Amino acid sequence: MLFSSLFAEAMLPPVTPMMAQTLPVVFEKAPRTTPLEIRSLEEAKAVFSEGGLASLRDQMNFDQQYLVVMAWRGSGQDRMELQIAESFPEQVTFVFSPGRTRDLRSHVKVYALRNKVTWTSGR
Repeated sequence: MLFSSLFAEAMLPPVTPMMAQTLPVVFEKAPRTTPLEIRSLEEAKAVFSEGGLASLRDQMNFDQQYLVVMAWRGSGQDRMELQIAESFPEQVTFVFSPGRTRDLRSHVKVYALRNKVTWTSGR
C-alpha cells in the first residue's frame, strides 16, 4: 500500500495552477514577496471561502500536495511565471514580471505542488 501511495504521488505533476475563491485577507497573509504555504485543509480555512475550500477538495489531495498562495495589487500586465528545474524532486521558481500599465488590479495565484517539490521566489 505504501508503494502505491508513493507511486501515485510521483505521477502527479510537480506544480498545478489552481482555481479557488479566496478571502480578502489573502492580501495580508500571502504577499507576493513572501508567499504562504498551506499544508492542510485547516490551514486553508484562513484564506479561502467556503466555495474555495470545496473547490480545493475537488482539485487536489493534501496528503500528496501542498499549496503556495501569493496575492498582490499592481498593474494589470503583471505576470507570474513558473520555471521548473529538471531534477528529482523538481525545484520550482516563481518569477514575477511587473507590468508597465498604471491600472491597479488584484492578482491572486494559487499553485498545488507535489509534497517533495521545493520552491523559491525569483525577482
